[in-house]
Amino acid sequence: MKKNVDKQKKYYFSGRLKRQLNQITHHSLTIVEAPSGFGKTTAVREYLKENLSHNACEYWYTCLGESVSVAWLGICELFSNVNVKVADDLKNLKMPTMDTLFYMTSYLRDFSCQTETYLVVDNYQLVNCDIPRELISVFSMHGNPKLHMIFITQQLEAKQQISIHNNNIHAINASAFLFDREDTVRLFRMEGIRLTDDELKKILMSTEGWVSAIRLQIKNFLEIGFFDLTTTDIGQLVEKAIWNRLTPEEKAFFLLVSVLDSFTIRQAAIMLNQEILPEKIDELLKNNDFIRYLPDKCMYSMHSILQDYLRDRFYNQMPADYQNQTFRKAGVSCTAILQYYSAAEFFYKIKDFDAILSLPFSREYLYKHKGKNLSVFIITIVNECPEEILCKYPLTMIVFGYYTILDGQTETYRKLCSLLRIAVRCDSDFDRESLRKIRGEYTLLVTLGEFNDISKVNKGHETALKILGKPSIMIKSDIPMLFATTSVLNMFWRESGELENELQQIDIGAHLYHKIGQGHGIGYNTVMRAEALLMRGEDNEAEILCHKALYEARSYYQTDMCICAELVLARIAILRGEVKGYFTAIKNMQDYAKADSNLYVLHMVEYCMSIIGLLLGIKYYVAPWLYDMESIKNVLYAPVIPHAQILYLNLLLMENRYPEFYGISQLIPDKSKNANENIKYMMPQVYYLKFLAIAKYNNGDRFAAQEYLKQALSIAMPDKIYLPFAQEAGQLNSLLDSLRNSVSDKDGINAIIKLGRRQERGMKIIKKAINSDKSPLTPREREIAQLARDRLSAREIAGKLYISETTVRTILRSVYSKLDIHSRTELVTKQF
Repeated sequence: MKKNVDKQKKYYFSGRLKRQLNQITHHSLTIVEAPSGFGKTTAVREYLKENLSHNACEYWYTCLGESVSVAWLGICELFSNVNVKVADDLKNLKMPTMDTLFYMTSYLRDFSCQTETYLVVDNYQLVNCDIPRELISVFSMHGNPKLHMIFITQQLEAKQQISIHNNNIHAINASAFLFDREDTVRLFRMEGIRLTDDELKKILMSTEGWVSAIRLQIKNFLEIGFFDLTTTDIGQLVEKAIWNRLTPEEKAFFLLVSVLDSFTIRQAAIMLNQEILPEKIDELLKNNDFIRYLPDKCMYSMHSILQDYLRDRFYNQMPADYQNQTFRKAGVSCTAILQYYSAAEFFYKIKDFDAILSLPFSREYLYKHKGKNLSVFIITIVNECPEEILCKYPLTMIVFGYYTILDGQTETYRKLCSLLRIAVRCDSDFDRESLRKIRGEYTLLVTLGEFNDISKVNKGHETALKILGKPSIMIKSDIPMLFATTSVLNMFWRESGELENELQQIDIGAHLYHKIGQGHGIGYNTVMRAEALLMRGEDNEAEILCHKALYEARSYYQTDMCICAELVLARIAILRGEVKGYFTAIKNMQDYAKADSNLYVLHMVEYCMSIIGLLLGIKYYVAPWLYDMESIKNVLYAPVIPHAQILYLNLLLMENRYPEFYGISQLIPDKSKNANENIKYMMPQVYYLKFLAIAKYNNGDRFAAQEYLKQALSIAMPDKIYLPFAQEAGQLNSLLDSLRNSVSDKDGINAIIKLGRRQERGMKIIKKAINSDKSPLTPREREIAQLARDRLSAREIAGKLYISETTVRTILRSVYSKLDIHSRTELVTKQF
């Protein structure tokens, strides 16, 4: 990608900086890290402009504070210009975590690049990911000598600063950009200005070598013919060197657009109440050192020094009426480029709730922007907006209502439903067709709040279908079914002894929902029945139903239901010890995550792998976010969280963290139902009591263990939910034997023990197959072991992977232990 050279602009770069920039071509990756105003982007841009060979390619991605997932897609698009397959692999990986960096490394090793190529990520600090330094370190390992990546960033937090010890990474820091005495003299001479020794001394003292401040002094001198060295404040320099030299028209324009973080030509015109941008303003944008055009975004970005000055002037010197008019224009301009959330924020500043609620929000839009603190914003709008205004926009309230359910904001959801009830009664406010649509969609929203009570759901869906007479506009194929759960049974089993009736009700409801949702979630009733059969040990019948569910779900591209069915097939394979069936189901689930761009699909697969990992005792299968209660809340939709918290308890039990286990377990029972008890989950209660029984038994309290297990059995046995107990057969057999005479269903106890033997035998076969099929090492251990086998020292490995030598030695000790060896010499002889 070639850039036009603007010969009017003059740049001077110190010899020190030039030497640093010249190293870019000799490294896989360069990080340019310095505060705002140091000229990082200009230096890289001009260096590439002047030094790239004729055939070289250059591509940029500039971060503007997008959500993490959008920023990741932008970075991946850089690779699309060179290698589409690698770009697609990286996209499917989603924003990497510590546990998926290994896969990213393997994708980059396949990167082919025939032409000298430079990929630049600007404003990297705005990506706001959790592992910025690790991400850069992995990118540096692409290994292609013709590819050079450049990350331009402001200073990262101390704990995130990039080490220069990685041999693949060339680091250019702030010191390279500071001007010394000689540099300052040369810069002024380039502008035709000769400094006296006294002037030079004072300029160096006032600017401390900061190029932006030096350039402002030059600009000021060229305008007035002398140095005003009494001014050292950057704001005063901007005022004298830039602001005071602008025409009234230019000042007005700069003040208007300063409230936008970045802007398009269309936005700029809207801010000026123009159809097209005036020619003078267009020239101003093209020929201003403090306005930068971002070709990858087709947007303009204002230098932070100028923007800070303008915003200070805007908020502290301009009248309230002017500010409000500007915010309104900004909201309209953001709406024009489909940035609805940004528009809503501007409209909120002037409390224009009509404008906010008129925005075309959809369920898909809110889902894609969920990382932008939308929950707090929606709650604020619902609480502060006058009710009569809210009632004018029922469809927007319905969209907000769906989001509040997903996010667990029950109080706000109820308020919205209450207001909608009022709105649908105001017949005169809407035409007949609109009122019909609102009433039907409102009925569906209220029904979703009762999702766990199948009889109420069926009545609600039947009523909604009669009102609508056609499918809902709120239910789309790419919206997750049942909040992206991995178990339909867990979500719908709500009463002990009522499972068979619930299964019958689900079959009735599935027919209704198919009509309302045009195939959304199809197969969920079949999956639930398959799960119920597996719980009873009837795996043959369960397998048949899984294949039926897969056929149904694939016909309507319902990936989430396919994942649920594959998880059941994986558990069936474990029960039977069928190696081929197990690996097929696992591969199918992982393929869904690669093929689908929705983030919830990746999380579903991670959840499934975590379930299997806990079942088999393979901790590296468990997703990192399941190790922390807050992370669970951030990743999953609210209705699924109680089930995930049970997995967290399982982790604590597996790691013998009993004090924490008992502390957390006191909070769990209340999570299986809400305050009104319209949502009740049986399965979390069964697992909760089972885990308590195991914990008490392991701690020597056999009596308490028996009581907890008896309570769990009393819930599960009426519905023949045997598998949760069979999965822990080794730890529970003694307790189960002792309860034979104290429970009425002795056949159930026998069935559990018999099923437990099958499960234990099957698990051993599958674990053995996993160990022989896959390295016993974690991805990180395997990577370090390979480097050690290549005779790299601990220090060299630490530099290459950007970790400490202590960490390398610790991981190598774990490698030796797992491989049953004692030295690097033996490592050469081992396959892993």
